[in-house]
Amino acid sequence: MKTLFAASEIYPLIKTGGLADVAGALPVALRKQGHDVRLIMPAYNDLLKKVAPIQKSINLGNPFGVGDLILLETSIPESDTPIWLLQCQALYEREAGPYLDSKGADFQDNHLRFAALSWAAATLALHGHLIGWQADVLHLNDWQTGFAAAYLKSWKADHIPVVTTVHNLRYNGSFEMSKFADMRLSTELLDLHGMEFYGNFSGLKAGLVYADAITTVSPTYAQEILTSEYGDGLDGTLKSLQHKLTGILNGVDYEQWSPEKDQFIAQNYGPESLTKKYENKLALLQENGLSEDTSQPIFGVVSRLTEQKGLDLVLEAIPHLLDRGARLIVLGAGDKHLEAGYLELQSLYPEQVSVRIGYFEDYSHRIQAGIDALLIPSRFEPCGLTQLYALKYGTLPVVRQTGGLADTVFEWGDRANGFVFTDADVASLKAALERCMESFYNSHSWQEKQRNAMAYDYSWEAVTGQWVELYESLIHK
Repeated sequence: MKTLFAASEIYPLIKTGGLADVAGALPVALRKQGHDVRLIMPAYNDLLKKVAPIQKSINLGNPFGVGDLILLETSIPESDTPIWLLQCQALYEREAGPYLDSKGADFQDNHLRFAALSWAAATLALHGHLIGWQADVLHLNDWQTGFAAAYLKSWKADHIPVVTTVHNLRYNGSFEMSKFADMRLSTELLDLHGMEFYGNFSGLKAGLVYADAITTVSPTYAQEILTSEYGDGLDGTLKSLQHKLTGILNGVDYEQWSPEKDQFIAQNYGPESLTKKYENKLALLQENGLSEDTSQPIFGVVSRLTEQKGLDLVLEAIPHLLDRGARLIVLGAGDKHLEAGYLELQSLYPEQVSVRIGYFEDYSHRIQAGIDALLIPSRFEPCGLTQLYALKYGTLPVVRQTGGLADTVFEWGDRANGFVFTDADVASLKAALERCMESFYNSHSWQEKQRNAMAYDYSWEAVTGQWVELYESLIHK
């Protein structure tokens, strides 16, 4: 099977969130099973330094009037995965991140930047002779590539099966209608059952309505987005498309995320050598200059600092535990008032709280290995990857029961591997934290949960069969 996988970010080339992890791992897992998966993404600033030497370039012309779109054929060295980088200096070679300028605002031409990516992906899927390789399936991810489904629709290319994966419905790629003229798309697509979205046009809605299959990143989230609470204005559309909607849980690359082989942590360990986790705990406290009393629990946060992630709740709930000797280690960036709130908490508890604003891949590994419990009190969570990493490291997640968190973390019974609460409020989080503390002080109960957590297999290899089955069903149809 030949699949063209289109994404706006791919780890290890560039990453702002879970999409990059998925785009960097699922194609690799499929390739290991013999399927021919190739990638396409923009050639952002300095990206060429991170890939193998360019093998071939193809000029696709200047369809949007901003400069030639040039496809660069190369591969990702770490996995040897073939990738086409879409080069256009005017669109992609910028000093800031892939979506936001240096002030944290969306680039004003994001509609055009990702229209170009989508157009190139659709062109490759339809005209394989350009590259000597014809895709059987085009796999789109989030709004940044959703426009590709609209291009294929406008070209009447219904024979190319399209899968659209929603990693987070809240980011719908909605733009003012005045920008639609830039898109090189027919206005016939701008109706209620097309890509029109509350007076704007939406890349994500295009990817949904013109796809042959829609997937989300967990089974529970697939059901949640059919409701007004979680549907973000697209629940009506999704209900009408429910026949082609399914939830497939994200996986984890255990080559990158396993305490037994992790090169970033102080001491490797596994289920049979859990006592060595203590050395990572001590090393993490020393790295952050915190009190080295390892008899008290360390809570951790590795996340975007947003209210979606429920991290305003943590600010209110955690001081009570800090007063009892617990520690808190935070890594993340996001809303300025939350960043300020955590930095203030650090100033109030300088020997118990460490906060780093930003994201550092190696440090995130050391946190997972060194903390006792990971806090993920999300108001909604399509899948979540950090709790999957935590489980493998014997770090117990404290989560709200939503989306992928509900599918992967359980508090009661034989498969208990963490702590779960239902309501998105401080009282419910506090109660879960109290249960977590109680379990921590009961070493037998805690270690039993740790071993349960580490025994779960959330590898990509465990879920690729569902993807193969989906692709094959579309091809046969």
